[in-house]
Amino acid sequence: MKRTPIRGLLAAALLATTLWSGTPAFASDIGEEIRIDGNQPAVSKAGFDISGEYAVWIVEGEKTITVYDLEEETEVKIGDKQSDKTNPRVDGQYVVWIDSRHGGSDVYLYDIVKKKEIRLTDGTATPVEVEISDSNVVWTDLRDGKSDIYLYSIKTGEVTRVSNSGKASHPTVSSGYVAWEDKRSGNADIYYYEIAKKQEKAATTNRSDQTNPSLYLDKIVYENDKSGDVDIYVYSIGSGKEKQLTDDSEDQILPALYRDSYVFVSDGDLRLGDIDESGSDEIESRIYEKLPPRIYGDYVLFAKQDQDKILRIKLYNLDDEEPVGIGGMSGEPSQPDGDDRYVVYISETKNAAHVILHDLETKTNTIVSKSGSEPIRPLVSNRYVVWYDEDEEALISYDIKRGQRKQVTDEDADPSDSLYELFGNKLLWVDQGRRYDLYVTDLSSGDTEEITSLRDEPLTIDIYDNFVLWVTDEGSDRGSIYLYDLDEEDETEIRRDVQLQGASLGENFVVWSEHTTKTNSYDLYYYDIDRGRTDLVIRWTERDQVDPQASRRMVFFADNRISVDKKDYYYELYDIEDGSFSPYYWSDDAEIEQPRLSGNRLVWIDTRDSDDPAVYTMAFARPNDDDDDDDDNGGDVPGDGEYKEYNFQKVFDDGTLADVLGKSEFDKVFFVFRAGTNEEVAISISDIFEDSSEFIKWMNSTRFDDIVIRVYN
Repeated sequence: MKRTPIRGLLAAALLATTLWSGTPAFASDIGEEIRIDGNQPAVSKAGFDISGEYAVWIVEGEKTITVYDLEEETEVKIGDKQSDKTNPRVDGQYVVWIDSRHGGSDVYLYDIVKKKEIRLTDGTATPVEVEISDSNVVWTDLRDGKSDIYLYSIKTGEVTRVSNSGKASHPTVSSGYVAWEDKRSGNADIYYYEIAKKQEKAATTNRSDQTNPSLYLDKIVYENDKSGDVDIYVYSIGSGKEKQLTDDSEDQILPALYRDSYVFVSDGDLRLGDIDESGSDEIESRIYEKLPPRIYGDYVLFAKQDQDKILRIKLYNLDDEEPVGIGGMSGEPSQPDGDDRYVVYISETKNAAHVILHDLETKTNTIVSKSGSEPIRPLVSNRYVVWYDEDEEALISYDIKRGQRKQVTDEDADPSDSLYELFGNKLLWVDQGRRYDLYVTDLSSGDTEEITSLRDEPLTIDIYDNFVLWVTDEGSDRGSIYLYDLDEEDETEIRRDVQLQGASLGENFVVWSEHTTKTNSYDLYYYDIDRGRTDLVIRWTERDQVDPQASRRMVFFADNRISVDKKDYYYELYDIEDGSFSPYYWSDDAEIEQPRLSGNRLVWIDTRDSDDPAVYTMAFARPNDDDDDDDDNGGDVPGDGEYKEYNFQKVFDDGTLADVLGKSEFDKVFFVFRAGTNEEVAISISDIFEDSSEFIKWMNSTRFDDIVIRVYN
């Protein structure tokens, strides 16, 4: 159906309103604590599954499928990065899904052991649902305007049409049978197909609707709608008998079966029952009902929405009767860092550790380290993540824009596992060979420059803008502070042989904690780089300000000046430019550990909930413009770069249009009509504001769900 002109004009008006009213979420959180929930994966509504050793899902905003090893607690991504995918399912060593890479939809299969992908359909099929069990794959096929169930044998490669009604859907499969929902008689009934005998039979054909079957061996559980009251029933193919399992005034829906155990949803609650016993037990409440739960062995996989409407999958252990972590992000967090839009941290489980990148704008988490590696101490800028890999004994970088991981230091280098710092695309690091050599590597070009060579390991190093800081070890907690100008290639000693506890670089200043004999205290000093002058920041007789961290014009430090016990330190945030303490503070119940000040924000591990430590962050200023995210392609044509595409109808309906349009500059965001054809038309938002007539013309003549928004990096 074509959109009328008034709909096209309305779309243009809504577009303009959206553009001018939408603001990045991460830019409006100054002074507000944000708890980063990376414990459970943020997933799309494409579905998920669990079986045997693996669980599968699709992370929100990604195209690939995540395959998670439940025992090893590791995950890999499969499938190409461009095409849309739905219905990921897993059984044994096989994963199946529906893929759009050839313009329509096809069923794909991936062999986890062989790491091999196979296209099961040739383009003549129109699959919309897929399931797998043992070596059998089934899907609902809408070819020729009908809806029937097809079976594919992984062992033989044979495809069999198992229903002929043209009104079959919601297939389920076991090693010996296929079952489905069928409306050949006007209402929904349950039919099944015996694979060995190649025979179709009816399981139940009552007048009421029987829907959503789930099959295990020869048992089928399903919904039975009796006069508007939906209950769960089970049918045994072997005995030919039907049995009612639930009887409640609330509707019981979305059943899933494994052996004798079945799960279902009742009034938003996830419940567990046994087909040989009466009654059921509640597992979880307020679950997401639009995606059915999955059960296998001692695990139940289901979805919930958090306070931000982010969909997260949860795993429940039936044996221990408690929820357990799932995914590489489910471990205990540590070693956080942040910079304007992003936060990184280590998520460590019993068997694995991962670097997690959290995008504060999209509120999504991504594992950026390699599976099986041993990462520690991640740092982030608005373009790169860097960490030390204990297995490779090397520094590793991850390009956020390109999604590429790269080893920074070669096999001849011996980088320190703690002495490295990141600012933009500049990485300062120490090669600890016969001497301690300081290098700055440009991560965008790969060029490395040696700054200085030291006899002893420096006490600390830092980099900010075009300046490098290091503190030489003079012994007995004493050090000398040096500043290096990368542009002028000039070294300045700004403090010599003083007793200190920490030094850091901020915007045009150096700050450090120095012991003053007269007051018997550690006091904060700063050096103004432009003026070449040293001044006192804070001094308190017999009380200390130590371990300063600087970013922008702010200093974060530990203080004990108002503590009863001198050993009892708390934290302060101080504005060097205003000469006053910051008005933005964390809550009184915060329990701050491992704090880091970077970019426009403070990040820390918070143990206020001792059973659930989490990463917290608070912005103290608006983010800077991203000066480091230059166009690597060197051209003015966005088409030369990488891009992401979004369906206009989808983002228009779900309210995320403003977020999508705000991902880049207006001249890099295009509305694309007839995408992928020789007649493709792309109109940038910049052009729309200059002259909207062409845009409105195409909006009037194109269905909303056929319009693509293309956002170039």
